[in-house]
Amino acid sequence: LAAVIAQRGSKVLLIDADLHKPVQHRIWDLSNEVGLSNMLVNQVKLGDAIKPVSETLDVLTSGVVPPNPAVLLDSERMASLINHVASRYDFVIIDTPSLNVAADAPILGKMTDGVLLVSRPGVVDSGSAAFAKGLLEQSGQTVLGLVVNGVIPDNEPNSYYYFSQEYISDDSVALNRILDVASYE
Repeated sequence: LAAVIAQRGSKVLLIDADLHKPVQHRIWDLSNEVGLSNMLVNQVKLGDAIKPVSETLDVLTSGVVPPNPAVLLDSERMASLINHVASRYDFVIIDTPSLNVAADAPILGKMTDGVLLVSRPGVVDSGSAAFAKGLLEQSGQTVLGLVVNGVIPDNEPNSYYYFSQEYISDDSVALNRILDVASYE
C-alpha cells in the first residue's frame, strides 16, 4: 500500500512498529540496527533512523527489538513522533503486529486518523476479521476499512477481489480501488 501511494507521487513514510517480529527491513532490504525503538529511547535522531527507499517513500525500520514494546509505543514520545512526521509526509503508514499477537495496534490507533485491518485469504477468516473490527471499534478506534492482500486473481475469478490485468496495470486506478476497499464497511 505504501509503495502504491508513493508511486502516485505522494510523500509516504512507512513505520515498522512491529517491535515483536519486524519484517519491513527484510522487505525493503534495509539494515535494522537503528530504527524506531532506538529513536524512542533517544539513542538516535529521527533523521538518522529514516531510510529513503525511493524519491517519495521513506521507511523507519523497527530497530532493536526491546523487552517491552508496548511501553515504548504507548509513550508521549511516540505520540510526538507521529504528530511530527504527519506534518512532513502526505501519508504515514504504521505496520503493527496482528491483534492476536499484541495490543500495539489499538495503542497506536489512538494516535492516528484510523486503522486499516489487513487480511489474507486462507489465513484470516471472515469471522476473525469481523471480531477484530469489533474489538477495535469497542476500544474507540476509527476503523477505516479492510485491505485484503495476497489475493491470487486466478483463484478468485468470481469474487469482488478479482482484478483484471488492465485494471491493476494503471497505478492510479489500482490505488483508487485499494482506497475504495479500505473504505468499504
